[in-house]
Amino acid sequence: MTFPTMAGRALAATALIACYLAPRAQAAPLPALGAMPPLAPPLARRLARAEQWRGARFLDWLPGGQMLIETHTGRRIMLARLAAPAAKPAELVALTEGIGRALAPRVGPGLLYPQRAGGATHWLLREGKGPGRPFAAGQTLSGLPVWSADGRQVAFLGLAPGGASEAVYLDSVADGGIARLVVGALAGRWRLLDGSRDGQQLLLAHDEGPDDESLYTVRTRDGALTRLPLSPSRIAAARFAPGSAAVYVISNQGGEYQQLLRLNARTGRIRTVSVDLPWDVERFAASPDGRYLAYTVDVDGQSRLHVRNRRLKLDVAVPWLHDGVIDDLHFDSGHRLAFTFQSSRQPPAIYVYDAAKGLVRRWRAGAAGPLGSIGPTRARLVHYPTWDRVDGHWRMLSAYIYLPPGSGPAPVLIVLHSGVAGQFRPRWRPFLQFVANDLGYAVIAPNVRGSSGYGRSFRALVQGTHRDDAVRDIGSLMVWISMQPGFDVHRIVLMGRGYGGWLAVNCLATFDGHLLGAIDVNGISSLDDYVARAPAAERAFRAAEIGDPGDPSVSSFLRQISPLGEVRRIRAPLLIVQGPAGDAVRAADAQQLADLLRFHGQPVERLTVAEAGRRFAAPAARRALDSAAARFLLALKSHRAK
Repeated sequence: MTFPTMAGRALAATALIACYLAPRAQAAPLPALGAMPPLAPPLARRLARAEQWRGARFLDWLPGGQMLIETHTGRRIMLARLAAPAAKPAELVALTEGIGRALAPRVGPGLLYPQRAGGATHWLLREGKGPGRPFAAGQTLSGLPVWSADGRQVAFLGLAPGGASEAVYLDSVADGGIARLVVGALAGRWRLLDGSRDGQQLLLAHDEGPDDESLYTVRTRDGALTRLPLSPSRIAAARFAPGSAAVYVISNQGGEYQQLLRLNARTGRIRTVSVDLPWDVERFAASPDGRYLAYTVDVDGQSRLHVRNRRLKLDVAVPWLHDGVIDDLHFDSGHRLAFTFQSSRQPPAIYVYDAAKGLVRRWRAGAAGPLGSIGPTRARLVHYPTWDRVDGHWRMLSAYIYLPPGSGPAPVLIVLHSGVAGQFRPRWRPFLQFVANDLGYAVIAPNVRGSSGYGRSFRALVQGTHRDDAVRDIGSLMVWISMQPGFDVHRIVLMGRGYGGWLAVNCLATFDGHLLGAIDVNGISSLDDYVARAPAAERAFRAAEIGDPGDPSVSSFLRQISPLGEVRRIRAPLLIVQGPAGDAVRAADAQQLADLLRFHGQPVERLTVAEAGRRFAAPAARRALDSAAARFLLALKSHRAK
């Protein structure tokens, strides 16, 4: 894949203006979803087999050196115990969907794991070999709970009495779930991060905005809150350092990128621990004796693992794994670091790095299902010029591309990540493999302005009235696509989830006549409603991130750039997929968007997937989404835009 020359970039800027001003032609109408041709049996079988992959995620170390893991075998997901490398996992709990995290104490038999029901996530406590029982009287927790060092208590963040704010509780496991209020009336959005080894303190973060977050400690005996001497900044993670009064924190305080810092809570002294790189540190773990410190750096979407020997003051970049993403870093009681690694070609697998010996060993492998005839496609990292300049040069944006077999020109599916400050990363995505290998689409996943991972200034480029500048980045990508011989610029479809759904529908309105259609999954149809009708704990954070609808001028702007305000400009086919269990406000706004489009005679279909949360993590919900999206893409493939 080659990049345009400087002359080509100037041509791209000119072509982009033409793209905005060209007359718009109505795309060919899309048949109703129920009347769309079903997938041919061989294709339907390949879509079903795409989910037959095997993989595992590391969740936590169990007392005694065994692992707590989550396994995927076909459509079966379970919580399991792994005793040794390549051993057969022992099933603990059958799961309805991937859970992301489960927590074991350092000592004792307890186990905490989440379970979704009725659109909410509840935590269960499993003791011994019996079934799990509702934890914290079944109330919904905010974020992750934290075990005490002795395994006798669990701290968690939940609703305060009366439900108007949040509160921190301590739950005594031995007392059968009788929780004690530690501190209440915590207005706004809070995160519980860690507990001290002596059980005397908890670590909290207060989030008032994307780069306006503060750290606090709270004494467990009396609920006294103390703000730590860290300037308001973005706090990605924080934990107490082993055996001292210090705190490790990932923050962009005083800089462009997130770095790993060590904060002395007594003196207020802060020093940088991680290597100085123009990329964000994303996660970290410390060995219990404090000798080793491991952290990962997000390098253009790919993880790089660093392990620092604090005694030797030596920082080593672990070179064995690349082109993928590392998650779930945890040291055992010694120097073994476990983590999950996955890439665009490899499902999640579990590895252990022995920091003392410098050796990596795989404990549990992953294997792809039968995807096409050539195996999984590697997501290639490319960069393309957008419409504005930085220091006299065209701003370059990154994107990951899945190329289909054959010489093309291929139709293109542009995938837009979820999250206002999210990032597309080369994780294992079997549906995108199916789209490339079996449907013959080239898949391009850009990280437009506002994405995380590229510094504070890059995220801030979409603040205020610049929110829709991200739409212009997609216009630049369309121009770049037109200059590549392997892509068909007249056959481009957009697909986005959450914030990416908002962006996809906005692009459909802006570039009407130049796009075949869009798939909006749990998208934000009204930015105004997304902020104004947010849960109380989230409202201030969303207002700082997107804009305060309490300001009439801001509210007017948010309505203007929301899909509900763009209805008359949307004429290409739109597929709306909603999981009502994910967000009732979004679901209601999506229904209104579909009704307005039908009223104006525009081609739209809406699919509601019962019990699907925002992530469509349950296998049945994911199959319904993938099947609808595949049929939509297949129906549009033979059409051409202007």
